[in-house]
Amino acid sequence: MRLLAGPRSRHPGRHMDSFETLSFDIPGAWAMAGQGRFVPAGPGVLESEGGSGLLWYTPAEFSDFRLQVDWLAHSIEDNSGVFFRFPTAELARKQPDWKAGFEVQIDDRGVDPEHGKQGSPLHLTGALYTLAPALLMASRPLGEWNNFDILAGGLDLRVVLNGVEVCVFTAPAHKPRSGRIGLQAHHAGSRVRFRAPRIQRL
Repeated sequence: MRLLAGPRSRHPGRHMDSFETLSFDIPGAWAMAGQGRFVPAGPGVLESEGGSGLLWYTPAEFSDFRLQVDWLAHSIEDNSGVFFRFPTAELARKQPDWKAGFEVQIDDRGVDPEHGKQGSPLHLTGALYTLAPALLMASRPLGEWNNFDILAGGLDLRVVLNGVEVCVFTAPAHKPRSGRIGLQAHHAGSRVRFRAPRIQRL
């Protein structure tokens, strides 16, 4: 197990005060694509419900960045994900193409829907969904907050979960290098909470 303080910025002079909070409280800053929804679950907290969909940040696209996302699952069957570099055009679709960008998975069961099995490293919390496996389980117990620290620099991607490096991947050249950020509502009955993400442009 590799314990880390978190990804290092390529600009050593930048610190936490250079992070921007992508607030849920700004009208129009977030929009929903798909059938699911997010509802308030406390000050500065949203919770997924109602079916599949993607809540996406509307004011800007992002290319190279460090993204921090706090999330909490209630049940072992809860499922969600943090999406990035997602093409804007796909978000106008009623059901976005989930493979168009990248997804950092949230699913402690690691369910592989194509093969009907659990424990798949490519579908486990912290994996880059179907692209790069989670090397180990680093989620906290259900009902506790977790933190993703995601670094995207060019084709090099890295996921740290609760201070533990769980996924490192060099993306293929055809994958997008910029795009939108979003939070997933997965299925009816799945309730995953999120605090507003924080991002640092690199």
